[in-house]
Amino acid sequence: MNLQQLRFITEVARRDLKVSRVAELLHVSQPSVSTQIRLLEEELGLTIFTRQRNRLTAITPIGGEIIERARRALMEIDDIRQLANAHSADDSGTLTIAASHAQARFRLPVILKKFADLYPRVHITIRPESGRQITDTMRAGQADIGILSSPGDLQGDLFGIPFQTYRRLLLVAAGHPLLKVPRPTFDDIARYSIVMYEPSQTGSVVLDTLERLGKQAPTLLKATNADVVKAYVEQGLGVSVLPELVFDPKRDRGLRAINVDHLFSASTTFIVLNRKHYLRAYAYAFIEILAPQVTRRTVEEGQHAPPAGLPQP
Repeated sequence: MNLQQLRFITEVARRDLKVSRVAELLHVSQPSVSTQIRLLEEELGLTIFTRQRNRLTAITPIGGEIIERARRALMEIDDIRQLANAHSADDSGTLTIAASHAQARFRLPVILKKFADLYPRVHITIRPESGRQITDTMRAGQADIGILSSPGDLQGDLFGIPFQTYRRLLLVAAGHPLLKVPRPTFDDIARYSIVMYEPSQTGSVVLDTLERLGKQAPTLLKATNADVVKAYVEQGLGVSVLPELVFDPKRDRGLRAINVDHLFSASTTFIVLNRKHYLRAYAYAFIEILAPQVTRRTVEEGQHAPPAGLPQP
C-alpha cells in the first residue's frame, strides 16, 4: 500500500469512476491507474470496485469504507506537509523575550540587529525584568525565551540551557585610589561607598559576601539600571561590582575596571524555556544567533529531558 494507490482510489471515486479522467488529471497513464488499484485490492484481499468488462461500475460497501479512510489519511498527510512547509518557511509572527536588564541593554541589541536582518517580518518584544519576574513570565507562557543569570528553581515546565560564563569587574572612577592597589580585598572595597546594581545576581553576591565577612560600606546607593550605576561611579559617588558585559572602555571613558576574579567566581547565563510552549522556527534561529552552540537539537533534548532543577551558578 502506498500514497499513490490511496490517491488513485479516492480520485476515481470523486470522478464518477472515470479512470481516464483521473489519469489525465494526475498526469499518468490509464493502465497505470488501473494496475495500481488492482495491486491494492490484491494486497488487501478484497474488492474496492465492481467491474464489467474491465470498466469500473460501482464501489463495494467495504470499498466505500476504505476510500473514506484513505481520504482522511491523505488529508492528515497533507496537513503534515503544510505544517512542515509553514515551519521551514516560518518568517513572520511575534517573538517575546524576557531578559534581565543587563542582557536587554548590553547584549541583545547586536543580537536583535542580526535577527531582524534575517527575519524582518517578525515583531519582537523585549521584557526587561528581574530573575523572579522572568521565570514567572516564562511559566505563564507570556514570553517565548528567557535570558537570565540567576535561574533559581526551574522545577516543572521550565528548563534552562547554560550558554555563557561571565566575570565581574570592580568599576571605579578614573584616578580612584583603588587603582593603585594591586589586588584589592573586601576590606579595601568596603572603605568606599558602594553603588549597588539591583535587581541583579551580582548585587546579591556583593551584599551577601560583605554581610558574611562582617563588612559594612559607609553608604549604599542602589539603582536598577546599569547605566545609572555607572554614572554614579563616574561622578565619584562610590564604586561598584558589575558584570563585565556592561563595561566598554571605549564608551565608558570616565570609568576604570579592576580585576576581582580573586574575590568573585565566574557565573553562568542561561536560556530559559518552557517545555509546554511551542517554539516557532525563527525562535530557534534567534537562540542560535544568541548562542551558536545551542542548536535546535540541544533545545529539543532539553524539552524532552525529565524535569529537574538547575543548580545555582
